[in-house]
Amino acid sequence: MDVFVKQCETIHTNVMKTSLAQLSDTLEKVFIDQGMRRIVISNEPAFAEYQFTAFLNEQLPRKGYDVHVWNPEMGRENIAIAEKADVGIAFSDITLAESGTIVLFSNKNKGRAISLLPTAFIAIIPKSTIVPRMTQATSEIHRRIEKGEKIPSCVNFISGPSNSADIEMNLVVGVHGPVQVTYIIVTDK
Repeated sequence: MDVFVKQCETIHTNVMKTSLAQLSDTLEKVFIDQGMRRIVISNEPAFAEYQFTAFLNEQLPRKGYDVHVWNPEMGRENIAIAEKADVGIAFSDITLAESGTIVLFSNKNKGRAISLLPTAFIAIIPKSTIVPRMTQATSEIHRRIEKGEKIPSCVNFISGPSNSADIEMNLVVGVHGPVQVTYIIVTDK
């Protein structure tokens, strides 16, 4: 955990730690602090498993937030919504401590646009998904394949906000993706 948090400082990524009971409050604090009103989230079982569905689908809309849940039946309309969103939210499937990297297995319910197109991105990281480095991540993917799990053809490794130092070696953050990235580590249920 300490290695992960330290690396996130290097890659310009905010890290917060919270419990499952405080996750809703922690997220809403980030929304308020960063002026986020339009939210796009993945449609993955983890939201229900973390008893988070009512917060996203009922409580936030009552408070004036516009929440869109990725819907494969809407096709490209999801992408248009993600382009206009202030923030995208998804759960990390595997998290690499050494590089501050989250791994997202994209699928029809977890479009890659959620982490690429909004102005900001929030990854919810179950603490149990944190592994030391790439070696353990690839071993985990291999283990899942051996168990018969289908791994998507699109697996994204994300290490903070996009950045480039191509022009005169000056670092520019948010070149082709979110300008702000926040990782919220959650003590598993």
